[in-house]
Amino acid sequence: MTEDTMTGGLSVVIYVKNVVVGQGLEAVLRMLPRVRSIRHCTTRQAAEAAVSEGDADIIVVTSAESSAATELTGSLPRTRVLLLLDEFEASGASLLGAMTADGFLIQQDLTAADLGEALDRMMTGEMPMPARVGRELLARAGSPVPSSPSRSAILTPRENETLALLAEGYSNKQIARRLSISDHGAKRLVTSVMLKLGAPNRTAAVVIAIKQGMITAA
Repeated sequence: MTEDTMTGGLSVVIYVKNVVVGQGLEAVLRMLPRVRSIRHCTTRQAAEAAVSEGDADIIVVTSAESSAATELTGSLPRTRVLLLLDEFEASGASLLGAMTADGFLIQQDLTAADLGEALDRMMTGEMPMPARVGRELLARAGSPVPSSPSRSAILTPRENETLALLAEGYSNKQIARRLSISDHGAKRLVTSVMLKLGAPNRTAAVVIAIKQGMITAA
């Protein structure tokens, strides 16, 4: 297990048995000023020791370690699980076993900017998820959502645009840029869409909209 400590920010545990992949993640994480500590664990025992200390904000895993990570963080609601998928896994049935993760990224598409944004979104309660991963999860299993109204919610044209972008996996900042509005304006639109659909989060909003025929999963 290796550790690198910086001033302030997030504490990240990498639980990846593949040393090359783990070192690559360490290198990317060191580029992010918001990250204060990084621990790379290659065994469950080391990961359990790192997480049990109680200050881990994020644990990054691949699909091989996802089940163990869920068990390790089950009693630690503060620690969020970021699942790093292989691009082939992003369109495979194995995704169904990964639905307990708090966020998803595709390994082949990984950049420092994407990883930093994913960490930020997870810490605010959002679930970062590439569009193709969201579509696959919806197509294969759907997501448990609250009972939705029998009639479709009535959205404004701007809210419909926002909903379409949510279905593509856009973050609030990306929605703001796409719609040429402020970040605050994008957040307000996203909140309005969720309220009108009766959805507790962004993913549920997309699922409800698909079930009501407002958008398609294709």
